[in-house]
Amino acid sequence: MATETSGDLLTPLSSFVGRVDEMVEAGRLLRGTRLLTLTGTAGVGKTRLALEVARKEQRGRRQTIMVVELGGCAGQESVAGRVSAALDGHLDTGLLSAQARGVGAKLSGGLLVIDNCEHVIGECGLLVGRLLARYPGLQVLATSREALRIPGETLYLVNGLSLPGPDGRSSATEYLRSDAVRLFADRARAVVSDFELSPENAADTRAVCERLGGLPLLIELAAQLLRTLSVAELRERLDDPLSPLVGGWRTASARHRSWQAALTWSYDLLKPMEQLLFRRLSVFPGGFGVDAAVAVVTDEVPASSVPELLTALESKSVIQAPVRRGHKEAGVGRFLMLEPVRGYAHQKLLDLREEAPAYEGLTRWLANLVSPLWRTGIAPLDTLRTAGVELANLRHALERQAGDDDERRLLLAGGLVTLDTTPGAGTCTARLVRSALRAANPESRYRAIALEGAAMLAARRGAHIEALRTIQEAVDRERATAPSPLLCRLLLRLSLLKEQSGDRCGALEVLTASLRISEHLADESTFAVCVGHLARHELTCGDPASAAQLMDRALPAVRALPPEWQCDIMNVAGALAVERDDLSAAEGHFAEPLRSAMEGPGHVAGLIEGLAVVAVRRLQFDRGLHLISAAEKMGESATCGLRSHPWWRQRVEAAKAAGMNGLATRADRELALGRSLRSDGVVAYALGDGQPFAPAQDEAHRGPLSPRQWTVAVLLIKGLTNRQIASRIHVSVRTVETHVRNIRGTLGLRSRSHIAAWAAQTQQE
Repeated sequence: MATETSGDLLTPLSSFVGRVDEMVEAGRLLRGTRLLTLTGTAGVGKTRLALEVARKEQRGRRQTIMVVELGGCAGQESVAGRVSAALDGHLDTGLLSAQARGVGAKLSGGLLVIDNCEHVIGECGLLVGRLLARYPGLQVLATSREALRIPGETLYLVNGLSLPGPDGRSSATEYLRSDAVRLFADRARAVVSDFELSPENAADTRAVCERLGGLPLLIELAAQLLRTLSVAELRERLDDPLSPLVGGWRTASARHRSWQAALTWSYDLLKPMEQLLFRRLSVFPGGFGVDAAVAVVTDEVPASSVPELLTALESKSVIQAPVRRGHKEAGVGRFLMLEPVRGYAHQKLLDLREEAPAYEGLTRWLANLVSPLWRTGIAPLDTLRTAGVELANLRHALERQAGDDDERRLLLAGGLVTLDTTPGAGTCTARLVRSALRAANPESRYRAIALEGAAMLAARRGAHIEALRTIQEAVDRERATAPSPLLCRLLLRLSLLKEQSGDRCGALEVLTASLRISEHLADESTFAVCVGHLARHELTCGDPASAAQLMDRALPAVRALPPEWQCDIMNVAGALAVERDDLSAAEGHFAEPLRSAMEGPGHVAGLIEGLAVVAVRRLQFDRGLHLISAAEKMGESATCGLRSHPWWRQRVEAAKAAGMNGLATRADRELALGRSLRSDGVVAYALGDGQPFAPAQDEAHRGPLSPRQWTVAVLLIKGLTNRQIASRIHVSVRTVETHVRNIRGTLGLRSRSHIAAWAAQTQQE
């Protein structure tokens, strides 16, 4: 049968950018099912992806392609009428009239694309079910913001276009690996012919694409504004993402001519209780689980109804469930609302004056979540993991309550400092802590925990006198009450700060006080940390035997502690083993927290130095120098604990000197290699996992190509066929074909031989 196409929707009016993986996956799914439904939020590009998949099927298979657009339909007869029009008017209530046997043959071997099913989802589902039952050879590719929910349906969730990686220092060329950035640049050139992504506008372009969630509709609307705005000005205006994005194409449906219209279309399809939950969830910029959702609607909705409502919102594509992509929240599914969607929902919340109960629920829930930081000495690791995913929500709640005298702000502020150790986050966090301390009652029971947070921030930025004064105030306030686990922790922090200031006697006195109170309260975790720090004092004073006895008491409990405390004590345990020349035990102690926590630079630099010392002691000079220079590059300031002590610094410097002497002229090269380690590969290398340097070289070579595209390009140098490449990298031949086609488009090259020549030359640079 010859290929036919109904309608003109398969003729594209603009270029199709990116979506390589989505095209491959959708095509694979379509070959294994009779009904494939592309779902996703408003503006995510479901329609365009479906049409591109249909065009690909049209090119590769001799079959009929029929396209039906359901926008504006209302009711079963209207849906049937649209489908009938695509079938030359032969569809009736009996599915096909007796005169339409030719159309029946068309259906039996064709692909029917049905676009925008969500507003007539029931009618569409019934009709598609009947068509599939009647015509065994028919395939249907549907787009909808929710599933048709009929037997045999396969769902494929369409997400936003890929965004640049987390490294904000990437070059403009590296940003072009992002489909979102490439689409923005492509559409920008359509309105400003000389637009180019440059070092000057790359960061602003990245921020615009991230702010718009990678949604193609929003990116296209934003790019049109470059007629009158620079990219930097556009970025500033997108603080209110709804107002400027209104100038869609004249050929687009009414709901796609502005972001407001697209979301209003989705919002109006929700039931009243779903609309209420949708509005209330806008107070969670960092995502939410079921318990959090319950907290913000508890005044209106029974808790037992919330899971079902969340499922409904997710099925209608107004929230997302990233648990499908591997994200977990302490073992519980976690939902997200794209930032542009949240902005719309939040405006609805304000319009209906529901912000007070929503934010009260948010504050109450967050305060309960971080309350173990007030009630315990060393907060349980599970508490920190659960609360740690709420950083964005904690920050938002504190920003929203700026100036309020609610004492719970003190608790939230202290929790934010404890949980957020991200480099560069201190300035914003310090402002929120100061605001909470100024506004709340000076006699609040939570004041000490906020003062502790302020002291920690001061210590992180090197303001040691301020840190010491602030933590002393917190201790004095907490001492006015009965001895508590919180007092033990405050004394422990005071001891570390006193030691840092050079007051070793004062530090030992305070540390001993914390030890006695924690023992009296049977607070095993705080007691273990105190004992571990006493072991450090003994070790650095030249008494490893006493240190070993203390460490034997501390280790069993320390292994269950959060990284902030565990890393310090295990570092001491490792250093003690090095001093006793037990290198295997030392390696185990240094590596254990890395394997369990895999924390950022704020905790692991000392452990990596320890592994470097072990490597040099084993005469592995190259590895030792790699690790020493990598730890130096991590930029962690050695402010307290073992890493700051001259005793340990002497051993690290001695190891570095021994390594340099051992390698002679190669030493500088090995140090440079260590500095070249990417931050996300340092821990893996320290643990002996993988080869860290080759990827960094590939990173420099591959230019705008993705890692997989670069691999294909390198294999083309060897003259391999698509089938041979597919066998090498374990993908289908069609996937390789798609990669080659997209490499040509990205690089502007005309043939496989040109790609091979480019890759060969790039490798030599």
